Amino acid sequence: MIDTQTPVTGDEFFNRSEILERLLSTGRNYALIGLRKSGKTSILYEFEKRLKKPDTIPVHIYLLFSETERSFLTKYAAAVLYSYLEQNSGSGSATLEPRENLNDLIVKTIERLPALASDLIAVLNELDKKPDIGIASRILDLPYLLSKHTGNTLIIILDEFQVVQNFNIDMIDLLRQKIQTQRGAYYVVAGSAVGMMQGILTSSASPLFGHFEILSVGSFNYNWSRCFITTHLDKSELVIGDKLLNFLIASSGGFPYYLAVLVDRIIEYCHTVSIKQVNQKAIIHAFDRELLNTSGKIFVYFTDSLENTFQRRNIGFHIEILKSIAIGSTKQSQIAKYTTKTPQELSRPLRFLEQAGFVTRNGVEYFITDPMLKTWLSVAYPLQMELSFIKDGKRLDAFDRKIEEMITTYRGELGKGSESRVRELFRDFGGLELRHTKLPKFTEVEQRVIDGNEFDIVARYGEHYWIAEVKSGNITAADVNKFVKKLDKINFVIDSALIIALAGIDTKAQRIAEENNIQVWDRDGVNFLMKLCGKFPILV
Repeated sequence: MIDTQTPVTGDEFFNRSEILERLLSTGRNYALIGLRKSGKTSILYEFEKRLKKPDTIPVHIYLLFSETERSFLTKYAAAVLYSYLEQNSGSGSATLEPRENLNDLIVKTIERLPALASDLIAVLNELDKKPDIGIASRILDLPYLLSKHTGNTLIIILDEFQVVQNFNIDMIDLLRQKIQTQRGAYYVVAGSAVGMMQGILTSSASPLFGHFEILSVGSFNYNWSRCFITTHLDKSELVIGDKLLNFLIASSGGFPYYLAVLVDRIIEYCHTVSIKQVNQKAIIHAFDRELLNTSGKIFVYFTDSLENTFQRRNIGFHIEILKSIAIGSTKQSQIAKYTTKTPQELSRPLRFLEQAGFVTRNGVEYFITDPMLKTWLSVAYPLQMELSFIKDGKRLDAFDRKIEEMITTYRGELGKGSESRVRELFRDFGGLELRHTKLPKFTEVEQRVIDGNEFDIVARYGEHYWIAEVKSGNITAADVNKFVKKLDKINFVIDSALIIALAGIDTKAQRIAEENNIQVWDRDGVNFLMKLCGKFPILV
């Protein structure tokens, strides 16, 4: 069985070595930004586990969506003192229990550090009062005071850091003051509300601008997703064909939590029916139990996540907006028609959904960021929560047919080949933006032979032409030079020449492309557009 309820560490920890190396270098403030279930908390736990510095004390504080100023400050003070006492548990006579209350922690800390008595008693007395900036400042001083009197360095880990924006006390500016004026404490913050976190840390108007090095935490790439799935299946002596394996990766977006939950359910199914080869029924069963069933882990995760995010807002209205986007109403006018609201009424909730990381805006269109959430919103949620007149058996049959259609569609996509799939993308991406450039709506996209030379893509709108070469293998300087020679023989004006580098491009080849005004699109850029156009990604 795969542990899908707690962050993974040790042998179960996958990938993320570059991020861990950066964190373990310490001496800086870091921020981990990534969507929910991308593995940030697992990285933080593994970081603590690997932090082998006796004079460095990690303090992990997880902020709940429902956190208040008082609960946060109490939790902060208790976590700092508990971590200090636990690190130095051999230096005192009192036994430290796993769940000490703050009063006991303060008493035990004073026993070991009498010099902090007045500061800690003041903290204890003030927590009964209504929290204000002064009280918050004194509590945030605790890491500095401990460092000053012990010589230890404290690393304060604040998980789901964006929650502090909900407080009346300006914790963000207060933290800036501590970072600028105090030594002996560093901060590692993490957050899943990508837009909010970027606003807090990368906006030049934010007090914390420039104080944190940003580490982006995304989903697993194809190779690590494949490794994750096959490693766990191998342990259970199961095998899976490439097409079904790739479907799991594409439909989950490579998010480790979804992969873990689905693979765990697949293993259970295969053992129950005594098969060694994962088949389509096993995949559909996993989606049934985890995405459609109201007690499924993914179903519960989505409902809890939405309820926690929208607890101070109209949850029903926000879910209606998300559903409309999931089924294809991507423009504000279309969303307004679906929700029977005016476009003006949608501006604020759409901005909030974007900040919270649920939707991505591209130009004037909105898209569900997480592909698994999109499937849940468009298929599972309506069947389970809204269409109450459908009996359970028929509801399950309807869901199974949808997942079967997804698998069939994916198999069909794989059979087309990369060049054909990119041509289809060129036919559909009009109006979207890539790297802040609006893409045209082509009236003609085809493979064409010009003066004896074959071109993968010749796309036209009006009298404007884009010419593109699609390569599934790594692109070398020779490949680019060959493309340049072919372009030189074309007797009409080319507006844009592109190389679609699905497997990468050499440094020299990249330089030659730049010298000849040839754009290079990598697989990530192509898959970004594929996702927005509702297509499965190109994985290999």
